[in-house]
Formats: sequence, structure tokens, C-alpha cells
Amino acid sequence: MNKQYGISLISLLIGLLISSIVLIGMMMIFRNTIQTTVPASESSRSDGERVSALLSAHMLLQDAGFGIADAAYNTHLRILNDDTLVALDAPSGSIATGNTIVWLSDIAGSIQCNGLRADTSGGLWRVSCDTMMGNITPTARLVLPSQYSTDDVEPITIVATRAPCWPFGIGVEGSIKITLVVQNSTEHFIDSSTCMVNFV
Repeated sequence: MNKQYGISLISLLIGLLISSIVLIGMMMIFRNTIQTTVPASESSRSDGERVSALLSAHMLLQDAGFGIADAAYNTHLRILNDDTLVALDAPSGSIATGNTIVWLSDIAGSIQCNGLRADTSGGLWRVSCDTMMGNITPTARLVLPSQYSTDDVEPITIVATRAPCWPFGIGVEGSIKITLVVQNSTEHFIDSSTCMVNFV
């Protein structure tokens, strides 16, 4: 009887089995990596877009009361909750919370009404209105609604607080602070504030 040298059919099958197990293991690792990194990158992109849009919203808020002498809450700036005016009392520390803010400004001798409205899906709209601060109409979406289940999403909250505040880089004191409260992808709330220097 002759001795067999080299590769036998059994050793080929064992090698094929081992390489198949290694390949399946690598595919499972790849799948798990993709399942964890893709949603994380989408969440971070979404959060970045929302924070960037909040900066735009705060830039718009700086127009509130511009060019109007003795601009005041209720006359030139209003917080609404489902189209109902929310009072902001005179004492320091008073708070008004709603889903819409509208304001008047005087741009080159023309009174304009603009604002922001939060929708129930976590989005934020830029709105226009008439000079009586009525007929509120959405014009552009600033913050996209959350990509996550709407059961878990809290709408953006708009809060006006009557308190002394100082905007960054300006030596003028404001008397009303507007805060936008936004939920991020990790379900934490971010408070982003603007000092309204044009209001008394």
C-alpha cells in the first residue's frame, strides 16, 4: 500500500469549514459595526443641523423690536400658545411659555411682523404675520422635525423670561430673555437663549 502525501479531500473540507466560520464571524462583526455607527452618525448630523438652525433662529430674534422706540411685550413682542396670547407680567422672574413667538420691527420705515412657530413633530418654522400680529403664516422651515419616532419627540418650547440679561459683546442690558428648548437625539434638552435688548 502506498502512503498518501499532500492534501487529502478531508483536509480540504476541514480548511473550507474553518475559513467559512471565520468569514461568517467577520460578516457578523461588519453588520454589527454598521448597525451601531450609521444611526450614530445620522443622529449627530441631525443634532448638528438642529443646533445650526437654532443659531439662525436667534439671529432672526435679534430683529425683534428693532427701530421701535420703547418696544414692549404684548405690543411689539408676543408669546402665543396655540394662537392664545400668554401674559408676561412685569415683575422680574415672570415667565411666558408657548409654541409661537411673533414680533414687530421697523425696517427702513416699514413695520414688519415676523416670528417663529414650533410644530408638534419637533420642527421650527419661520412665520410671517400682519402688523396686528395676526394671520400667522409659515414661510420657511428652520428646524427639521426629528427623524426619530414622534412618540418620543418633545416639541420645541419657546420661553420668555422677564429678567436682566446682557448679550455677548454688547454693553447694553436687556430686560427679556427668549429661550428655545430643544430635545436632541439622546433625549436631553438643550436650552438656547437670546437677550432681547430692544425691549423695556
